[in-house]
Amino acid sequence: MTQSHNLDTTSNNYFAAIDLGSRNCRLLISKRTITSSGNSFKTSLDNIEATSRFVCLGEHLTKTNKLSDAAMARALETLEAFQKRISHYDNVQMLAVTTAATRMAKNSNFFLRQIKKKLNLELKVISGEEEALYATLGCAELVNKKYNNAIIFDIGGGSTEVILADFTNHEAPRITASVSIPMGVVSLAEDQDHTTFKTYSKTVDDILSYTRPFCEKHGIMDLIAQDQVQLIGTSGTITTVSALHQNLKFYDRNKVDGSILNFADIESTIKHVQLMEQEERLLHPCIGQSRDDLILGGLAIFEGIYKAFPNLPVTVTDRGVRDGIVYALAYPERFEPQRHSIML
Repeated sequence: MTQSHNLDTTSNNYFAAIDLGSRNCRLLISKRTITSSGNSFKTSLDNIEATSRFVCLGEHLTKTNKLSDAAMARALETLEAFQKRISHYDNVQMLAVTTAATRMAKNSNFFLRQIKKKLNLELKVISGEEEALYATLGCAELVNKKYNNAIIFDIGGGSTEVILADFTNHEAPRITASVSIPMGVVSLAEDQDHTTFKTYSKTVDDILSYTRPFCEKHGIMDLIAQDQVQLIGTSGTITTVSALHQNLKFYDRNKVDGSILNFADIESTIKHVQLMEQEERLLHPCIGQSRDDLILGGLAIFEGIYKAFPNLPVTVTDRGVRDGIVYALAYPERFEPQRHSIML
């Protein structure tokens, strides 16, 4: 990612983002390199480290409305490990956020105090709107310049975000509208068995009850008819579908990030997964034990999204909130007007 503009060359050169979600905790560390070009500066933002750990912070949350002691302990251990990774770099600007699970939990304040006390880390609980904005910024580089609009969806552990963004200015996209659907792969896995047709179909219909009104309210069908919108999906569910469609033996981010899935690709891959025995899913390197309990519920959410936007191919991305945070830290002059608008 390269940008040209005037900026302070003495500012931070390393940027770190921690995204503690309902299932995974993700770390991204990026370096900004600045070179002079006449009276202005050219910058490049390159990823140095990217890692993700399973924490399942939202474990049993739908039943207890609380973060479990075990889940908080896993999160604390992971955050401490990520802090140590960040400490290897000098002059780092960092933001750590947490999303749906912490937003919903009754004991979230206790959890945040423990993080502050034991790690001296300020963990920020972000709203669904802020989460949508960071996800948009994180995916921005994949939006084709010919489109002025993008629909971005992020299937999380505790919720699913669907975003309509204005990309008239591709360097500073603006959220036009968004909806936060209170269903994610972790919450669904704990509540329902998606191996049955009835349960799977109900989840698809439940998601469509959010996505179709969203589509109608914001004139998205008109944008589709004018070829003015790109559909982008980010989540483990979407990247897994892409990997399976490509018959990858092992997950390869370089082959998945930026790949395109059309309606037929998605339908055939979903059918393929549905027909798999559990043992087949467990043994498949792109699903495995870490995703077997989540994949069918995730596919139901995915189906409820793409069916609301017929004939739109899906651009798959292995990027999201943490990428958006790093971009916002590196280019605050572009991010602040958007953040201010959603905080009003």
